[in-house]
Amino acid sequence: MGQAKQRRAAMAAGRPWAPHMPVAVPSATGTNREVRELERLNTLCKVAEEKAREALQLARAATDAATQLDRLHALHVGATGLMEAEVEEAYDRAPEGPGLRDKVACRKGCSFCCHMAVEVMPIEAILVWRRASQRADLVANVHANAHTSANVEAGERWKMRQPCPMLGADGACQVYEDRPGACRAFVSVDAKACERALMSAGTAEHDTKVPIITFPRKIDSAINVGVRRAMAAENLQSCNVELTAALHLLANDPTAAARWLAGETVFTPYP
Repeated sequence: MGQAKQRRAAMAAGRPWAPHMPVAVPSATGTNREVRELERLNTLCKVAEEKAREALQLARAATDAATQLDRLHALHVGATGLMEAEVEEAYDRAPEGPGLRDKVACRKGCSFCCHMAVEVMPIEAILVWRRASQRADLVANVHANAHTSANVEAGERWKMRQPCPMLGADGACQVYEDRPGACRAFVSVDAKACERALMSAGTAEHDTKVPIITFPRKIDSAINVGVRRAMAAENLQSCNVELTAALHLLANDPTAAARWLAGETVFTPYP
């Protein structure tokens, strides 16, 4: 079995949300490839909505906080597994060929993009906090960062060059297994361009031209929309939120996650 097939098999083995992707019918309104990709995104959105709603109902039916969080975590694993498996398949379908994945510049310790405002779903913030709350250094980072960067407009946050509170001294994400979809989907092919964008922020020479692979973000967006539709259908606050601000709220209010799952409006919408 080739490496690409091995990756897909491994993804599928841990992907409880795997959909059956339809064969596209050619349309006069776009190329066959564009139509097929749009249909795949629509299917991903529908699958995410259906599976997320089932998972949310299970979480809300739980009678203790630990089980609620475990079931929210299962939802997150399903959503991110679906996203990552679809991204792997998209590399194989890419016009540039499967070799496109070899151009990805993102590596452990490369953290230039970890200085941006991160827009996440409430579930993602809750699960990041669940992991971070076990470490005093990350809790301290949350409190320190929130006073200066929580809910700051994206462009201004970039100028501050303030790292994500989940970033370690080694430049690696300390909650990597539970990182949000937005972090998973930002894929650059030029680390030097990322560095220039960060270091020139706020100057007259600010260079925002960072070449990225776009389909991971489209896939993440489709799944994000599906999960948020499920939240809305369950009468839960479904807006995206800013990660640092949401973590600070969760750190200061131990009841916030349970109140959100009970249907209260807890988080500040972003932007």
